[in-house]
Amino acid sequence: MQIFSSMQRNSLYKTNLKYFFIFLLLIVYESLTSIYLYLSPLYGVAFYFIVKHIYEKEYFFRIILAFLYIFVIEIDKGFIPLSFLLFVAIYYFFIIDKIDKFFNDKYYRIFFHILNAYIGYYLINLILAYLFDFKLPSFDIKYFLYIITDFLIAAVLL
Repeated sequence: MQIFSSMQRNSLYKTNLKYFFIFLLLIVYESLTSIYLYLSPLYGVAFYFIVKHIYEKEYFFRIILAFLYIFVIEIDKGFIPLSFLLFVAIYYFFIIDKIDKFFNDKYYRIFFHILNAYIGYYLINLILAYLFDFKLPSFDIKYFLYIITDFLIAAVLL
């Protein structure tokens, strides 16, 4: 009984539980994106969430859930599994500071992080597919719709 009473008092458990349920809803939403092709998989929103909170240690559980969500997207959409980790490492060490210093406005930063998320991730998958002789991923016009949708969602939520 003592375990449950401490869980009521600690708000960290409540917020982590809330984000876990959001993660489960996003998994259901991601399965709907396989059926309805014009629904955005929210890849850019998850990427921006990771990029925004990567410095802060209290968001570790949420970042892990975002990485798991991206892993589900990779498996479902036919991208190379765990190539997102490579992309985040390259983006974190070489690109993120330049964009944050160049753009002062929050909305420009959000837009360019999401734009770089889709284009850069596609290029990483293209390079890895070429190196390992996998099927080349396709970049359709619907990705531009995804970029605009993710920008609008990230601008409102984050």
